[in-house]
Amino acid sequence: KGMMSNINKDVKAGLNNINSTVNKGTSSLISMFKRVGAAIGIAFSLNAIKRFASGCIDLASDLAEVQNVVDVTFGDGADKINNFAKSAAKAFGLSELEAKKYTGTLGAMLKSMGLTSEQASDMSMQLTGLAGDFASFYNLDSKTAFEKIRSGISGETEPLKQLGINMSAANLQAFALTQGITKQYSAMSEAEKVLLRYNYLMRVSSDAQGDFARNSDSWANQIRILKLNLDSLKATLGQAFINVLTPVIQVLNQLIGHLNTAATAFASFIASITGQTQTATNAVGSVAKAIGDVGISTSKAVEKSAKSAKKAIGVIAGLVELVSLNKNKKDKSDAKAGIASGL
Repeated sequence: KGMMSNINKDVKAGLNNINSTVNKGTSSLISMFKRVGAAIGIAFSLNAIKRFASGCIDLASDLAEVQNVVDVTFGDGADKINNFAKSAAKAFGLSELEAKKYTGTLGAMLKSMGLTSEQASDMSMQLTGLAGDFASFYNLDSKTAFEKIRSGISGETEPLKQLGINMSAANLQAFALTQGITKQYSAMSEAEKVLLRYNYLMRVSSDAQGDFARNSDSWANQIRILKLNLDSLKATLGQAFINVLTPVIQVLNQLIGHLNTAATAFASFIASITGQTQTATNAVGSVAKAIGDVGISTSKAVEKSAKSAKKAIGVIAGLVELVSLNKNKKDKSDAKAGIASGL
């Protein structure tokens, strides 16, 4: 009996040791998973921030590039295009970037065909709006709709024919007669032809015109408007990022330029000690001066860009802080859920 008691004690002690080991192992495993999960969460969050910021900057940069096209193409009439582009999302389901890109492309093309700046401006806005309505009416993406319209206005027939719009010379000639124009289509100037194509297209597309506005409450169009509003927000943020970071990039370019100068001087020094071009003494002096210039430039450049860099760091730190706060809340919630489920 005494022996059995000792055996039971040994078994219990062994089981207790096993349970203790398992509990410690489980606790360590949970802790490890939590640390790994937190690291992965931070990595994904920071990558998301990086992608978001990069997307904002890309949109803002594209908008600035296309604005230059609008300004050059329309000159004093650029403000009218800018106002049209800002309202294009609600009226035609087009982003500001799309509206400016399409009007800029059409304006340049129409001016090259002999139309005045005012004619090109008015027609570009009408045709750009029509691209948005075509996208809604025919269930196309806006770029495809725009390319079909651009092709038709420039004299191609096949792209619009796929939508049931025949821009053949015979149809255009017949339309001209209904407008009291007796001149043969083949004898018209390029400006006369493009005006005829424009008026014909606007006449035969009357069913599609205004389609986006009429159906703006539909699920598909509301989703499109939401996306356009988000893109507008991203472009605005992107411009702020560009304003903060541009001075920093300028400084980096200056530093690289001076480093190239130092590298060139060093190459001359190496050439001199191998018996080429400069004397070794002069070469050493050139290297020292070049390196000194880098130091001076670096000091001035860093001082000049300190405020901009501080702003950039502040923006990033703020985003990381938001991620950290959300992560901590999520970790506490996950920890409770993990303990409850016996993870």
